[in-house]
Amino acid sequence: MKYLIETIGCQMNVCESDALSNMLSNYGMLQVHNIVDADVIILNTCSVRAQAEQKAFSYIGRVEELKKQKPNVKIIVIGCMAERLGIKIRKRFKSVDLVIGSKNINNFALKIVNLCNLAKIDNNILSKKSTEVGRCITIIRGCNNFCSYCVVPFVRGQEVSLDNKIIISECEEMVKSGAKEIMLLGQNVNSYKHGTVDFVSLVRDICKIDGLERLRFMTNHPKNLSDDLINLIATEKKVCHHVHLPMQSGSNKVLKEMNRNYTYEYYLALINKLRSKIADISITTDIIVGFPGETEKDFNNTLKALKDIFFDGLYVFRYSSRPNTRASRMVDDVPLEEKKRRHSIILNESNKISSEIVLSMVGKTFEVLVENFKSNILEGRTGGGRKVFIKSTSKDYVGKVFNVHISESKINSLFGNIV
Repeated sequence: MKYLIETIGCQMNVCESDALSNMLSNYGMLQVHNIVDADVIILNTCSVRAQAEQKAFSYIGRVEELKKQKPNVKIIVIGCMAERLGIKIRKRFKSVDLVIGSKNINNFALKIVNLCNLAKIDNNILSKKSTEVGRCITIIRGCNNFCSYCVVPFVRGQEVSLDNKIIISECEEMVKSGAKEIMLLGQNVNSYKHGTVDFVSLVRDICKIDGLERLRFMTNHPKNLSDDLINLIATEKKVCHHVHLPMQSGSNKVLKEMNRNYTYEYYLALINKLRSKIADISITTDIIVGFPGETEKDFNNTLKALKDIFFDGLYVFRYSSRPNTRASRMVDDVPLEEKKRRHSIILNESNKISSEIVLSMVGKTFEVLVENFKSNILEGRTGGGRKVFIKSTSKDYVGKVFNVHISESKINSLFGNIV
């Protein structure tokens, strides 16, 4: 039986889709990437932003049309939107065969194979173990922060840290199957705590795995970024010098309304501490524009913070009201066109900064982990997360770390040669 997984949303959704794919392979299911070839179509959804839900509804509508030509196709909707809008999905789309919410994540695969009447097969006969150089694993699910704009605590529940022994075992299996870099994922990885094992201890233990070249993690919450973790990033060679640290706003008034539990001054002190301890640290962030009550002065504070901090990259989002959140009870008083204007200004400024940063890297040499080979081009990343493209006629470089001399830059990408 052939299946296709369409994933909408964040890196955690991508990671969960990958894990589900591995489990489904143990039941003899074969993954395809063309919708017309699939017997089972799985949509992994996100509810963090309204746009993600609209995209999911549109996709289900297209799949419904396909089912008219192939009535035996199974349509399955999983994830956060399935958790939040499961009843609505069933009522609106009669052709959907199964809806599984994110709080039932541990039973995704079992419910799917039960629907398809499949039996587990011998792992040694057919087990889809990804051989990708870079892999990811979720270490903590849910969130306790209740930021006023965020729906995650309502659709994913409270924080649950996964067993550290299982995490380490999974990481070891990934490395055995070819992974050289692993990313640890969670809504707030810094909050990880299983028994006496905290996040710093977990990172140290994973770094002991032979064959693992690099370790990354996201997302970090500023209020939980400890001195111990900063020192570990500075001293542990396998931990990449990259921290994704969402700022969300440069206005203390907006941060308070967002329930972020820190001030801009506190955030800036963290940035300075990171850069004083780790000279080549790459710092990326998230920013929300158009939050209820955000004035032009508040927005200009965020823009100034972006220029002052000089982020290596960012994700910028236009605020959209999400059900059950405290912000949904606020007056959404920033017009859509103004949100679009602010979004464009932040994005343009970020691209200018990125262009300056990558231009400053030209003529220098960096360690690059080669991740892929396409059309005589090697694709890799620096420890700071910058994409690097290298001309080559051989795929034998994939999965290895090389010193690469940078000869050219374009916005967020670098071009160079192995030295």
